[in-house]
Amino acid sequence: MITSRSLVRRSSAVLIGLTMSALAVGAVLAHPASEGSHTSGCIVTVEPGSVAVGGQFTVTGQGFSGASIFIVKGAGAAPAAGATPNATTPAGPMGFSVTFTAEAADVGTLTVWGLLPESECGDSDQVVVTALPNTAVPQPSEIVVLGWLAVIGAIALGARRIRAGLVN
Repeated sequence: MITSRSLVRRSSAVLIGLTMSALAVGAVLAHPASEGSHTSGCIVTVEPGSVAVGGQFTVTGQGFSGASIFIVKGAGAAPAAGATPNATTPAGPMGFSVTFTAEAADVGTLTVWGLLPESECGDSDQVVVTALPNTAVPQPSEIVVLGWLAVIGAIALGARRIRAGLVN
């Protein structure tokens, strides 16, 4: 089978471009700042986004320390005035990480707030607590599948090009 070298070169360039795009999109979507606007510069994330009763979730803060962490029942719920925080973090490095265990009373959506007392700095994220563990295998997203296909295609074209160079 005779193929044009320019076709192989163009195909390689397109696949490399797709691979780089998939990697860039993955990095942007994985960044906590992509969750919405963070005008105060304080970013709070909760991982994983869903946990069963008895499971653990971690609250991470970026851009601030010495935070009060409030866990409030309900999507988008805010802590009551004068509420006692569920945890506080020490002042120091610009960030924190605190792990919590989900309890039976927490089933449903929880809003987790990280607030810096006496300032406007704060952010929230949500975690869903389920009564039963989620044993379903998650379906890969389309961008992940396309990214892997592009990587495999780029490797195949690269191997073909190397082999062609050795034959000629």
